[in-house]
Amino acid sequence: MKKSKVWLSIFAVFVFISFLAIEGFSAFGFGGKSFKVGATPVPHAEILEFIKEDFKEKTGVDLEIVVFTDYVQPNLALEDGSIDANYFQHEPYLETFCKERNINDLVSVAKIHVEPMGFYLKKDLKDLKKGDLIILPNDVTNEGRALLLLQENGVIKLKDRKDPLVATVKDIVENPYGLTFKELEAPYLPRTYKTDKNVVGAVINTNYAIEAGLNPLKDAVFFEGAESPYANIIAVKKDRVDDDLVKALVEILTTEKVKNFILEKYNGAVVPVF
Repeated sequence: MKKSKVWLSIFAVFVFISFLAIEGFSAFGFGGKSFKVGATPVPHAEILEFIKEDFKEKTGVDLEIVVFTDYVQPNLALEDGSIDANYFQHEPYLETFCKERNINDLVSVAKIHVEPMGFYLKKDLKDLKKGDLIILPNDVTNEGRALLLLQENGVIKLKDRKDPLVATVKDIVENPYGLTFKELEAPYLPRTYKTDKNVVGAVINTNYAIEAGLNPLKDAVFFEGAESPYANIIAVKKDRVDDDLVKALVEILTTEKVKNFILEKYNGAVVPVF
């Protein structure tokens, strides 16, 4: 009887120690907990999918990719804690988004790649005529970016302003082709360009272009170069900057292995910046 009590005591101690160990791992973000990263489908989610096994091997934690199809929800989800990080935007967009919504705790921890924005046309540039409809992204940062691209290639001229990155169609002072411009939400640009007979051209973000079967290197009249300041970033809340899982994510995403994957898979339509 006494022997049974001894074994029961030993078993109880073992269970208690095991419980403490499990709780300890969980407190540090390990022990079965997943690390959630929000991303738009192409190329961000595809790149994250490529590193899932490496992340698991390095941290012991599953990398859970939460796919979004717009540019608003990923930051809202990051702010409310639904996800641990996101990978879909460039820094000017993050800064504008946070300023407009009075959000102060979202920051960039790494620049990963540039997706050159391209200008797509259904006709030759020289054949553009008065009234031809061109569609652009309607969010503040990307509309300014699109208009700057058109200006740099002689399609329009914008008035001088303190911050040209937030230009709108109202800032166009010269329009030699007599074009008509319409702003749309970025995800709808490729489909509208392809299906609307009234649309002659579109300036499209590369992630949405690729998803719709468009490649800026082959299909765009012109596109941004690799020196573009609009590098896509990993964003987190300020209190996660020094988190080991965040550091692991950045470390894995900036390896030669990932660089080669990006270059081979996207043929220059996505350009690593690390």
